[in-house]
Amino acid sequence: MPRSVLVLQHVPWERPAILGDVLTDHSLAWESRSFLYGPPPLDLSQISGLAVLGGPMNAEDTVARPGLAAEANLVRAAVNAGIPLLAICLGHQILSTALGAKLHIGAANEVGIGTVDVVADDPVLGSAGTTAPVLHWHHDVVEVPDGATILASTDQTPNQAFRLGDAIFSMQFHVEVDRHMLDRWLTVDEMADDLSPATRLTLGDDFGRSATRMREIATRAFSEFADAVLLRD
Repeated sequence: MPRSVLVLQHVPWERPAILGDVLTDHSLAWESRSFLYGPPPLDLSQISGLAVLGGPMNAEDTVARPGLAAEANLVRAAVNAGIPLLAICLGHQILSTALGAKLHIGAANEVGIGTVDVVADDPVLGSAGTTAPVLHWHHDVVEVPDGATILASTDQTPNQAFRLGDAIFSMQFHVEVDRHMLDRWLTVDEMADDLSPATRLTLGDDFGRSATRMREIATRAFSEFADAVLLRD
Protein backbone atom coordinates (compact mmCIF):
# COMPACT_ATOMS: atom_id res chain seq x y z
CA MET A 1 0.00 0.00 0.00
CA PRO A 2 1.42 3.42 -0.88
CA ARG A 3 2.31 5.81 1.89
CA SER A 4 -0.26 8.43 0.88
CA VAL A 5 -2.91 10.45 2.67
CA LEU A 6 -6.24 11.52 1.25
CA VAL A 7 -7.39 14.89 2.60
CA LEU A 8 -11.10 15.57 2.14
CA GLN A 9 -11.61 19.32 1.66
CA HIS A 10 -15.09 20.85 1.59
CA VAL A 11 -14.55 24.49 0.65
CA PRO A 12 -11.62 26.27 -1.04
CA TRP A 13 -10.68 28.32 2.00
CA GLU A 14 -10.42 25.46 4.51
CA ARG A 15 -7.12 23.93 3.43
CA PRO A 16 -4.75 21.50 5.18
CA ALA A 17 -2.38 24.39 6.14
CA ILE A 18 -0.21 23.18 9.05
CA LEU A 19 -1.43 19.61 8.51
CA GLY A 20 -0.07 19.69 4.97
CA ASP A 21 3.24 21.07 6.23
CA VAL A 22 3.61 18.27 8.77
CA LEU A 23 2.73 15.54 6.28
CA THR A 24 5.30 16.93 3.84
CA ASP A 25 7.91 17.13 6.61
CA HIS A 26 7.32 13.42 7.22
CA SER A 27 7.93 12.69 3.51
CA LEU A 28 4.34 11.58 3.05
CA ALA A 29 2.56 12.02 -0.25
CA TRP A 30 -0.87 13.57 0.18
CA GLU A 31 -3.69 14.79 -2.01
CA SER A 32 -6.50 17.20 -1.16
CA ARG A 33 -9.78 16.44 -2.93
CA SER A 34 -13.47 17.32 -2.67
CA PHE A 35 -16.29 14.88 -3.30
CA LEU A 36 -19.30 17.05 -2.43
CA TYR A 37 -20.33 17.51 -6.03
CA GLY A 38 -18.05 15.16 -7.91
CA PRO A 39 -17.24 11.45 -8.17
CA PRO A 40 -17.21 9.17 -5.13
CA PRO A 41 -14.08 8.95 -2.99
CA LEU A 42 -11.11 6.79 -3.82
CA ASP A 43 -11.04 3.14 -2.94
CA LEU A 44 -9.38 2.43 0.40
CA SER A 45 -6.70 0.39 -1.30
CA GLN A 46 -5.27 3.65 -2.66
CA ILE A 47 -4.69 5.37 0.71
CA SER A 48 -2.81 4.78 3.94
CA GLY A 49 -4.39 7.63 5.87
CA LEU A 50 -7.51 9.78 5.77
CA ALA A 51 -7.97 13.35 7.01
CA VAL A 52 -11.35 15.11 6.91
CA LEU A 53 -11.28 18.91 7.12
CA GLY A 54 -13.85 21.52 8.12
CA GLY A 55 -16.53 23.42 6.29
CA PRO A 56 -19.63 25.53 6.96
CA MET A 57 -22.24 22.95 5.95
CA ASN A 58 -24.40 20.64 8.05
CA ALA A 59 -22.70 17.25 8.32
CA GLU A 60 -25.97 15.47 7.57
CA ASP A 61 -27.16 17.68 4.71
CA THR A 62 -26.89 14.84 2.23
CA VAL A 63 -29.84 16.02 0.14
CA ALA A 64 -28.15 19.25 -0.95
CA ARG A 65 -24.68 17.70 -0.83
CA PRO A 66 -24.88 13.98 -1.61
CA GLY A 67 -21.11 13.72 -1.46
CA LEU A 68 -21.40 13.90 2.32
CA ALA A 69 -23.03 10.47 2.30
CA ALA A 70 -20.14 9.12 0.24
CA GLU A 71 -17.71 10.64 2.73
CA ALA A 72 -19.55 9.03 5.64
CA ASN A 73 -19.34 5.65 3.91
CA LEU A 74 -15.62 6.14 3.29
CA VAL A 75 -15.06 7.15 6.91
CA ARG A 76 -16.86 4.07 8.21
CA ALA A 77 -14.85 1.84 5.89
CA ALA A 78 -11.59 3.49 7.01
CA VAL A 79 -12.50 2.96 10.68
CA ASN A 80 -13.34 -0.69 10.04
CA ALA A 81 -10.07 -1.17 8.15
CA GLY A 82 -7.97 0.43 10.89
CA ILE A 83 -6.71 3.19 8.60
CA PRO A 84 -5.33 6.17 10.55
CA LEU A 85 -7.92 8.92 10.51
CA LEU A 86 -7.77 12.57 11.53
CA ALA A 87 -10.93 14.69 11.66
CA ILE A 88 -11.32 18.45 12.14
CA CYS A 89 -14.49 20.50 12.79
CA LEU A 90 -16.99 19.40 10.11
CA GLY A 91 -14.83 16.30 9.74
CA HIS A 92 -15.30 15.66 13.47
CA GLN A 93 -19.06 15.79 12.95
CA ILE A 94 -18.99 13.62 9.82
CA LEU A 95 -16.92 10.99 11.62
CA SER A 96 -19.10 11.04 14.72
CA THR A 97 -22.42 10.85 12.88
CA ALA A 98 -21.08 8.18 10.53
CA LEU A 99 -20.46 6.09 13.63
CA GLY A 100 -23.96 6.67 15.00
CA ALA A 101 -23.61 9.79 17.17
CA LYS A 102 -26.36 12.41 17.23
CA LEU A 103 -25.87 15.88 15.71
CA HIS A 104 -27.46 18.93 17.33
CA ILE A 105 -27.89 21.74 14.79
CA GLY A 106 -27.16 25.25 16.08
CA ALA A 107 -26.64 24.11 19.66
CA ALA A 108 -23.53 26.24 20.24
CA ASN A 109 -22.07 29.59 19.30
CA GLU A 110 -18.31 29.22 19.57
CA VAL A 111 -16.38 31.40 17.16
CA GLY A 112 -12.97 32.91 17.87
CA ILE A 113 -9.91 32.15 19.96
CA GLY A 114 -10.76 30.34 23.15
CA THR A 115 -9.79 27.28 25.15
CA VAL A 116 -10.91 23.74 25.72
CA ASP A 117 -10.79 21.89 29.02
CA VAL A 118 -8.62 18.80 28.80
CA VAL A 119 -10.56 16.03 30.55
CA ALA A 120 -8.26 13.05 29.95
CA ASP A 121 -4.48 12.78 29.93
CA ASP A 122 -3.38 12.95 26.33
CA PRO A 123 -0.01 13.19 24.55
CA VAL A 124 -1.38 15.83 22.17
CA LEU A 125 -3.54 18.03 24.38
CA GLY A 126 -1.77 17.58 27.71
CA SER A 127 -2.79 16.60 31.21
CA ALA A 128 -6.35 16.33 32.45
CA GLY A 129 -7.36 19.46 34.34
CA THR A 130 -5.42 21.82 32.07
CA THR A 131 -6.68 24.00 29.24
CA ALA A 132 -5.51 24.26 25.65
CA PRO A 133 -5.87 27.29 23.33
CA VAL A 134 -7.78 26.66 20.11
CA LEU A 135 -9.63 28.44 17.35
CA HIS A 136 -13.37 27.77 17.59
CA TRP A 137 -15.60 28.20 14.54
CA HIS A 138 -18.77 26.15 14.81
CA HIS A 139 -22.45 26.14 15.77
CA ASP A 140 -23.41 22.48 15.49
CA VAL A 141 -22.59 20.06 18.29
CA VAL A 142 -22.13 16.31 17.92
CA GLU A 143 -22.25 13.65 20.59
CA VAL A 144 -19.41 11.18 21.03
CA PRO A 145 -19.50 7.83 19.20
CA ASP A 146 -19.76 4.63 21.19
CA GLY A 147 -16.39 3.40 22.41
CA ALA A 148 -14.59 6.74 22.03
CA THR A 149 -12.75 8.54 24.82
CA ILE A 150 -13.51 12.24 25.16
CA LEU A 151 -10.32 14.25 25.55
CA ALA A 152 -11.54 17.84 25.73
CA SER A 153 -14.75 19.76 26.28
CA THR A 154 -16.34 23.16 26.79
CA ASP A 155 -19.62 24.10 28.43
CA GLN A 156 -21.34 24.41 25.06
CA THR A 157 -19.64 21.44 23.42
CA PRO A 158 -18.96 18.44 25.67
CA ASN A 159 -17.35 16.53 22.77
CA GLN A 160 -14.51 18.85 21.67
CA ALA A 161 -12.05 16.05 20.94
CA PHE A 162 -11.89 12.29 21.19
CA ARG A 163 -9.81 9.24 20.42
CA LEU A 164 -11.20 5.98 19.15
CA GLY A 165 -8.78 3.09 19.28
CA ASP A 166 -5.15 3.66 18.38
CA ALA A 167 -5.58 5.26 14.96
CA ILE A 168 -8.35 7.88 15.24
CA PHE A 169 -8.01 11.42 16.59
CA SER A 170 -10.88 13.86 16.13
CA MET A 171 -11.32 17.51 17.13
CA GLN A 172 -14.17 20.00 16.85
CA PHE A 173 -11.82 22.98 17.03
CA HIS A 174 -9.12 24.23 14.68
CA VAL A 175 -5.38 24.13 15.30
CA GLU A 176 -4.39 23.53 11.68
CA VAL A 177 -4.94 27.20 10.80
CA ASP A 178 -1.91 29.40 10.16
CA ARG A 179 -2.02 33.18 9.88
CA HIS A 180 -2.27 33.10 6.11
CA MET A 181 -5.32 30.86 6.22
CA LEU A 182 -6.98 32.92 8.95
CA ASP A 183 -6.53 36.05 6.84
CA ARG A 184 -8.12 34.19 3.94
CA TRP A 185 -11.11 33.20 6.09
CA LEU A 186 -11.71 36.83 6.99
CA THR A 187 -12.17 37.68 3.30
CA VAL A 188 -14.93 35.06 2.93
CA ASP A 189 -18.36 36.46 3.76
CA GLU A 190 -19.65 33.08 4.92
CA MET A 191 -16.89 32.97 7.53
CA ALA A 192 -16.68 36.65 8.48
CA ASP A 193 -20.44 36.86 9.01
CA ASP A 194 -20.05 34.42 11.90
CA LEU A 195 -17.99 36.95 13.85
CA SER A 196 -19.51 39.24 16.43
CA PRO A 197 -18.37 42.88 16.20
CA ALA A 198 -16.19 42.40 19.30
CA THR A 199 -14.56 39.22 17.97
CA ARG A 200 -13.97 40.85 14.60
CA LEU A 201 -11.96 43.60 16.31
CA THR A 202 -9.80 41.33 18.47
CA LEU A 203 -9.42 38.09 16.50
CA GLY A 204 -6.14 38.98 14.83
CA ASP A 205 -4.42 39.93 18.08
CA ASP A 206 -5.97 36.99 19.94
CA PHE A 207 -4.69 34.63 17.28
CA GLY A 208 -1.21 36.11 17.49
CA ARG A 209 -1.07 35.53 21.23
CA SER A 210 -2.17 31.89 20.95
CA ALA A 211 -0.55 30.91 17.65
CA THR A 212 2.63 29.39 19.09
CA ARG A 213 0.84 27.09 21.52
CA MET A 214 -1.77 26.12 18.93
CA ARG A 215 0.97 25.23 16.47
CA GLU A 216 2.63 23.07 19.11
CA ILE A 217 -0.63 21.17 19.59
CA ALA A 218 -1.10 20.90 15.84
CA THR A 219 2.42 19.61 15.31
CA ARG A 220 1.99 16.92 17.98
CA ALA A 221 -1.40 15.84 16.62
CA PHE A 222 -0.40 15.80 12.97
CA SER A 223 2.99 14.18 13.60
CA GLU A 224 1.26 11.40 15.52
CA PHE A 225 -1.12 10.94 12.58
CA ALA A 226 1.77 10.92 10.09
CA ASP A 227 3.68 8.37 12.15
CA ALA A 228 0.62 6.12 12.27
CA VAL A 229 0.33 6.32 8.48
CA LEU A 230 4.00 5.43 8.04
CA LEU A 231 3.64 2.44 10.32
CA ARG A 232 0.95 0.93 8.09
CA ASP A 233 3.51 -0.04 5.43
